Amino acid sequence: MNPSNHAIQSPNSRHNLILPAVALLVCAAMTVVFWPGVATWEVIQFEFQRNLPVMNDWKSPFVAYIYWIADYFFESTGPVLLTQQLLFWAGLALLTVSAISNPIQRVFFFLVVAALPLVWISEILLWKEAWTMSLLMLSMGGVFAYLKTGKPSYALIGALGGILLTLTRQNALLLAMPTCYVGAQLITAKLSTNTPKKQRLVRVTAFFVLVAVALSVNWAVNKAGKERCHIYHHAILWDLAAISLYEGKILIPEEFRHKGAAGSLKRIRAYFNYYNSDPLFYSEKSPLKLYGTAYSPCDQGLPMGLLLKTWTGAIGHYPGTYLRHRLMYIVHLLGITNISGDRGGLKYYPIDSEFSSNTNRSPRFDHIRHHPIYKAMASGRILPGWTYVVVFLLSGFGLSKQKYAHADYLRFIWLGGLAYLGTFLLIGSGAVLRYISVFAVLGPALLAGRRLVPRHPQADKIESDQ
Repeated sequence: MNPSNHAIQSPNSRHNLILPAVALLVCAAMTVVFWPGVATWEVIQFEFQRNLPVMNDWKSPFVAYIYWIADYFFESTGPVLLTQQLLFWAGLALLTVSAISNPIQRVFFFLVVAALPLVWISEILLWKEAWTMSLLMLSMGGVFAYLKTGKPSYALIGALGGILLTLTRQNALLLAMPTCYVGAQLITAKLSTNTPKKQRLVRVTAFFVLVAVALSVNWAVNKAGKERCHIYHHAILWDLAAISLYEGKILIPEEFRHKGAAGSLKRIRAYFNYYNSDPLFYSEKSPLKLYGTAYSPCDQGLPMGLLLKTWTGAIGHYPGTYLRHRLMYIVHLLGITNISGDRGGLKYYPIDSEFSSNTNRSPRFDHIRHHPIYKAMASGRILPGWTYVVVFLLSGFGLSKQKYAHADYLRFIWLGGLAYLGTFLLIGSGAVLRYISVFAVLGPALLAGRRLVPRHPQADKIESDQ
């Protein structure tokens, strides 16, 4: 090696270590300070499901088993927190190093994303949304690194992250589709005769493989003898409750209401709000009854057909009311409180509202959770939900006109995120800030992706044939 070349390259090599060091420091600090994580009621529900003959759609079976393993082997949620942190910060570091070449700009971008309230608060809380966000970041980081270097190991990281991502919640499949697309393109690029027909076949096959993987955990649960209850009962009943209130008459079948005054319209009005659907179903004096929950098995009949017929009938008879209801949900979800005029006077449903002193396991967190600044962050007053979504929407502007090699991947990220948001707008039943936590990373990823410059021949071949 030429000594002069070595002297020139050494400083750059040292500069390249700055971001990994910062990422490791942030990961270690988050883990140590908030060990063993902040448990929510969701963790308790996971424990309940272990002792019931039910594994429902409410909580991801994949995530539930992770908590069970941590509890069985370590009797602590600490390993869960540590794994969340490693996945997320490693993914963000991969994405940042791949997309941004300047060492100082890398650190700046990394720290800006790390400081977003929706990012760091979500990552210290033990719920499935943290796993969705962590695996999404790992998946994108792996694909970005693959596009940058062409190393198969990075493609494997991206694929593994994408596959596990589909297991965290039902609609996470939409977020994993961009990685599936890149994987399909990689396979077709290896074929000796790479024709448009074969490309389409590989893409379709890859999609069905991803769907099969997403359903595999549920299949394993059923094989283990656990029945499954569906979250869709909850979403449909919540819609029917809202339409009933707007129209001033009960549209909910008797099978799903308690008898007499206990299931009256007055009682429904007293327990309905857009921020949290739990009081409508789980309070001691709840006016409705739900067949199969995190706390009860599916030992009763599930008249889903009746519920669907009632729901579609209500929408058909009162389409304007239904649209008004969904619009109000969107307004609350995005934190546009001046428009919502919520009668409860709430500014937002806080991101950590589901934890209590009984489930909180991080003593250090107790010292900050009452601080005004933290409360402002957790409630969305500093950065409300709509800011993350707007940045995400704007980050997709002009992508359709881009012709560079990885533009298709960025377009798929944007479309997947848009579809993911759409699922909440259509069937969401609680305006919780954590539901849109993924947009805190999708927007920055798309902005960084515009600076990504693939440096290997194979990446340049990843072009759309649509």
